[in-house]
Amino acid sequence: MSAETTGAPRGLLAVRVRPRRPALAAAVAVLAALGLAALLAPWLTPLDPIATDTSATSLPPGSSGHLLGTDQLGRDLLTRMLYGARTSLLVGLAAAAITVGVGMLLGGLAAVAPRWLDALIARTADVLLSLPLLVIVLAFAAVAGPSLGTVIVAIAVSSWMPVALIVRAELRGRRERLYVRAAYGLGLSRWQVLRRHLLPGALPPVASIAAFEVGHAILAESTLSFLGLGIPPNNPSWGNLLTEAQSHLLTGAWYTVAIPAAAVVVTIIAVNVVAGALAGPSDEGGSW
Repeated sequence: MSAETTGAPRGLLAVRVRPRRPALAAAVAVLAALGLAALLAPWLTPLDPIATDTSATSLPPGSSGHLLGTDQLGRDLLTRMLYGARTSLLVGLAAAAITVGVGMLLGGLAAVAPRWLDALIARTADVLLSLPLLVIVLAFAAVAGPSLGTVIVAIAVSSWMPVALIVRAELRGRRERLYVRAAYGLGLSRWQVLRRHLLPGALPPVASIAAFEVGHAILAESTLSFLGLGIPPNNPSWGNLLTEAQSHLLTGAWYTVAIPAAAVVVTIIAVNVVAGALAGPSDEGGSW
């Protein structure tokens, strides 16, 4: 019995991305460049991201030895941007991975579990969806204190619910299909049917959500760090750079705000373009 005749999904092949889309190619190139720059930060700049230099404070972009200038403490902005990308991208990828993993696990469990467990997971998701991210982060920060781990866990805890509910809906819609009933008839357990036949069918929407969650996590980290609830100030991140620069926006050092803000915006746009491509275009005739 083939996938073509039964309508069974083909795992990762079910995630379709249309070729020849200039915007998608540009977005992937931007994300690859950012990731590579963050990975190679120690080799791209010899400077320490937290070292201060009182003789080179508030230098504008293009200054000798400081391509993007320096902040009010004389720290090189290019260096801090590269090391900050490491932190912000790590938060985005780690939080998205945990979010998708937990969401798929709970959503899949709800789809095949007894009715009482399905209701428990669905109602828990509904309750958590009503809580703002800030409340959850405040609760975690009160217990563990602001840290990289706190930010990642808080974002994941506040974000898994849409993934779980979408996976649950996708799997519940597939439970009565012929290939699933045939799998049960062959003696496969619920877990085997879930892993081999049901979860692969939920990959296209989950792949799109995963990409969106990376952007959401990066934006959330920047927001939380800006509010003083995220990454500790001694660790460079794009959010911390914005926090430190806010008081100097009107002093002529506009670049200390514009550069990290532009990095966040460009990254979010690129991630959203990739997510839109994974979700698939609404019409087959359109192109980017």
